[in-house]
Amino acid sequence: GGRRPRPPAGVTPRPPRAASDSRLRCWAARVVAACREATDAPVLVGIGVSTPAHAVEAAASADGVVIGSAVVRLVLEEGAAPAGAFLGEVRAALDTAA
Repeated sequence: GGRRPRPPAGVTPRPPRAASDSRLRCWAARVVAACREATDAPVLVGIGVSTPAHAVEAAASADGVVIGSAVVRLVLEEGAAPAGAFLGEVRAALDTAA
C-alpha cells in the first residue's frame, strides 16, 4: 500500500485503524498543528476518540475533545445512565491528566 490520498480541505482524515494511544496522540498532534496553522480558533479533536485514554491523548495537543459516536452508541444500546457514567470517567481521566 502506498500513501493514503489526502482528504479535501475541511475534511478530517480518519485516525490510524485500531489506534494505540501513542499513535492517536501522534495523529491528533499532526491534525491539530495543521489546524493551528490555518486559524487562531480553539482546536478540538473528536475523530477516533472513544475511551477515556483516547480523550487524554487527544487533549495533549488540542484545546478540547469531542466524543460523539461512543456516547450515542451507549445511549442507544444501554441508556442514558451508562453514557453519563462513561462521560464521568472521561472527565476524571482528563482532570487527572491535567
